[in-house]
Amino acid sequence: MIVYFLRHATAAREASNDTARELTKEGRQEARIAGKALHRLGVRPDFLWSSPLIRARQTAEIAAETLSGSFSVEIQKELENGRSTSELLGLLKPLPTDSTLLLVGHMPSLAEHLAALLGASSPESFPMDKGGVAALRLEELRLGKGVLRLRLRHEQLKRIA
Repeated sequence: MIVYFLRHATAAREASNDTARELTKEGRQEARIAGKALHRLGVRPDFLWSSPLIRARQTAEIAAETLSGSFSVEIQKELENGRSTSELLGLLKPLPTDSTLLLVGHMPSLAEHLAALLGASSPESFPMDKGGVAALRLEELRLGKGVLRLRLRHEQLKRIA
């Protein structure tokens, strides 16, 4: 299984509450760039899942427009901040082992998931830009068994797109 993690793009600072923060114009461009770069890298997700927060959903929807294939964005509460990596693994278990996923979420949980799946001691070792991407190969759906395939900052994605 290959799992791509995409951090949501830049969102407005002000909103009625944190869950209502929408992407800015810059954020919409960052999401397009991430989607185009993933497409150019040959990423063809079987599943595209997003956190329920609007900024993550918008990032996922914009990125999906540039990827090959027809799929809809599925909302998964396990991609919210504060959810454990074990909860995320539980969501992945029923999927075929040859699946490719694109998961759109937030910091710090994306760094926490990366660290836990790689067996690293510190999530701080895995910062992600807004609109940044990381990918793991998971031969086994167990903590510490992932292999880092790539980690790209937004500026690198821009050059690929």
